[in-house]
Amino acid sequence: MLRRFRRRAPGGHTQDWFETDAAGAVLRQASFRPDLVPDVLARESGPRQAGTDGAACVAASRAELTALCEDFGSLAVRLYRAVYGSPLTTATEASREPGATQVHVTSGEFERAWTIARRDRHFTPCDRGPLPAGASVTGTVAATPWGIGVTGLLVELPLPVQGFVDMGQLGAAENWPAVGTLVEFEVLGVRFNAGRRPRPQVRLRPKAVRAPGRA
Repeated sequence: MLRRFRRRAPGGHTQDWFETDAAGAVLRQASFRPDLVPDVLARESGPRQAGTDGAACVAASRAELTALCEDFGSLAVRLYRAVYGSPLTTATEASREPGATQVHVTSGEFERAWTIARRDRHFTPCDRGPLPAGASVTGTVAATPWGIGVTGLLVELPLPVQGFVDMGQLGAAENWPAVGTLVEFEVLGVRFNAGRRPRPQVRLRPKAVRAPGRA
């Protein structure tokens, strides 16, 4: 049986929302810090609700972390934690602060808070972790699945994660680097597709193009 509640300890810096299993293990956690200001795109993307003041600092799922570790290894876990934070382990840990008060919430209330938290994190530049925004990486153009000039291109990185460059970062079709070209990129962020088995993707912007096959 799932249990959902929110709590805030006296003097605490966050308003925390938890979804736990029957044993008290935290399955999902959304935490908000009132002193943070959400990105304007996050504010414009939908309404907020009580208990989501400020901006999210955690929007993490235990199942997603487990799947990423199994499918992509420790790097994907570190990337996920940099973007979404880390959930606490148990409800006991979540409630151990003296004076912490819990308020039970409905499934709908939790899902709305979860959606808001994920939205906040998606629009928050990530300046931590193994691939912070602004970092430089070198990769090889692997494919243009949608055709030259359409959607974007895929990049093979020297890492167990895929890179993607949006067409808006590439300019005119005739200027797109060919498949096999080695390119120096700037990291814009890391995204994880929704689903039972999330897949990380590094969003990139070209900085310098080298001749195909040259190191």
